[in-house]
Amino acid sequence: MEIDNIVQDLQGQGYAKFNLKNFTDFTIADDELKFLKANFADMPLDTYSEGNRLRNYIQVAWHNNEVIYGKFEPYQQTKRYNPVTGGVVRDYQNISVEILKTALFNKIVKTDIDIVKNIEDMPPVEELMIGVHLFRYNAGKEPAYSSPAWLHKDDEDVVFMHLVDVSEDLVGGESIIAKHPKRIDRVLRMKKTFDTLVVNHRCFHAVTPMSVPEEYDDNAFLHRDIILVTFQKRETGEGIE
Repeated sequence: MEIDNIVQDLQGQGYAKFNLKNFTDFTIADDELKFLKANFADMPLDTYSEGNRLRNYIQVAWHNNEVIYGKFEPYQQTKRYNPVTGGVVRDYQNISVEILKTALFNKIVKTDIDIVKNIEDMPPVEELMIGVHLFRYNAGKEPAYSSPAWLHKDDEDVVFMHLVDVSEDLVGGESIIAKHPKRIDRVLRMKKTFDTLVVNHRCFHAVTPMSVPEEYDDNAFLHRDIILVTFQKRETGEGIE
């Protein structure tokens, strides 16, 4: 079973790589995929950090086996895990209601939830903080890059990175996995739509900065579009009111 293999890799080595299309019940309507891809170009620039990224965001509550979308609590990370914007409450534009209503988007979120349900050391999904980010790395002569820009762990306990689209000539964008910040263990590239990398706190991870090839025009841009779905344990006594 695909989920068993993913959880085994995640628990053993801190990451797993797979494609959502490997799930027999993961069906894709061409019109919904086209609509999802088109949405990334319309997102606003993330002004909280450098890196030339466009970004939307929404939070998820799992209640009675149903997904509920909204903004339930302030979004911020700690300086321990993100020295760049840690401690800053960030409020991003919501993912559009039209995207949230698509069967495709909901299937992505629910597939991630199904995987997390099978991780023994994670609390029930109902008790987790769940967030969904849409990212476009908008790379030109000025590079696009993540924040933090190098090996790190996230505040969130489990993080799914789903590739939606990537420009063929994009330079960079490789995912790096490391057990220790001074030694790189794996370099991976997500190439196909819905190639997915999921990580936990057992490893460090990063994505290499992205740019256009040197011969490209100064006004040219290439992109890498990602859906990031995060699951975070709550501190004792913390909850949604």
